[in-house]
Amino acid sequence: MSLLGMPEIAVLSCDLQQQRVCGIRLRQRGRSACELLGCRSSDLGDWVQAANDVLKQLAVNSSVYLILCISLDGSEVFECVLPEAADEVMQEALRFELPRYLLNVPENIQLQYTTEKSDSTSGMQRVRCAVVPAESLHKLYGQLARLSRKVDAVIHPLLTLPWLLHAQSVQLSGFEAGYCWCNGSWQLMGKKNAGECNRAVDEYIRSVYGSSYDVLGTAALDAALRTACLGGFFALQQFRNGSRRQAALNLLPDYLRPARYRKHLRLMALLVLLLVAVNVCRYAGSFWEQYRINRRQIAEVNNLRSKVQELRRAVKSGEKELKEIQRTAELKLGSRECLSYLGYLSDKLPDDVLLSNFRWNEGSVDLNLQTTSEELDLVSFFNRLPGFKVQSASQRSNPNNNLTVANVKLSVIESTPVFELGSRNKRKKNQ
Repeated sequence: MSLLGMPEIAVLSCDLQQQRVCGIRLRQRGRSACELLGCRSSDLGDWVQAANDVLKQLAVNSSVYLILCISLDGSEVFECVLPEAADEVMQEALRFELPRYLLNVPENIQLQYTTEKSDSTSGMQRVRCAVVPAESLHKLYGQLARLSRKVDAVIHPLLTLPWLLHAQSVQLSGFEAGYCWCNGSWQLMGKKNAGECNRAVDEYIRSVYGSSYDVLGTAALDAALRTACLGGFFALQQFRNGSRRQAALNLLPDYLRPARYRKHLRLMALLVLLLVAVNVCRYAGSFWEQYRINRRQIAEVNNLRSKVQELRRAVKSGEKELKEIQRTAELKLGSRECLSYLGYLSDKLPDDVLLSNFRWNEGSVDLNLQTTSEELDLVSFFNRLPGFKVQSASQRSNPNNNLTVANVKLSVIESTPVFELGSRNKRKKNQ
């Protein structure tokens, strides 16, 4: 059987007058249909031995619910109309109604009953009640101890009749052959036979079990089989309707019923699902919070990385500036005679030449010159200038403004001091 679905059910219909037992095994198919899985019967001398034989043939194990449909000695059934109430209140109301329907009420009795759906306007409902003497129950307890399987419920056969067949005559196994049940009381069959009497209930059974009933080879309906089929569908309805209906049918003490942990398993499964859901929500919340923290930290790290890169660029630029400042600070301008060379170059350059930039770099001179003269070749001029050597030179003219720009890099010849060049030029002028 599944954890949350309906289990399979085995039903034993016992005829104490003929010591015959008919058993079926079924499972539910949909809300109002069943499927017969097996059908066996046995008529050994003792009904308990016959029941054990049927259970063995049907392979009924502990996972299958076992229902016993039996009419005990001295049991009586009556119908009445009562308001809808709880089980304890209904039991007391039925005990109060007993003298109205039974001529002789035993002292020690137990009641089991089933109810029709109540009328929504009046709140009244029909009740079918079975009165079972305590002596017959104690005898049944001793017989049930010999069964190979514990019984989940013992149900009076007349309680399994559907209410829609209330006005139809029905003859079930375990009762006198000359009477049938109709309109809530026993009536004489008269000229009716069993087939005519049970025509409505047979149609109901075929509508419930469908084609599986004929597949088992049960075309000729048997009284015990009819009782078992009604009891099987009735038991499935009670299991589906909940514990209130089951409490109204309970006749057996706890030690004679099998320990069913079905509700406990359902509750455990529900608690496990709730526990998993709570843990998932808790870990999902912590995961989402950690994700937000990580995203925030990643954004801060990226921001810090950009700042570090900016600082690194600033440091590299500062290092270059510092290196240039240190190089400039370490220059020995007196030994290089930077001013003397600058004065010498200014004296030699023509008047129409502008020195726009001058850079002294440890024995080399970078000059940026501009002139408007179209005939002056500044590159060839410096090639003829003594005391210097041209390392690189470039000259370009702009026709838009008639301006010639030259970039010249000169290396100073250390063997020719600048004062000698100056004195040589003075002598040439004096001569």
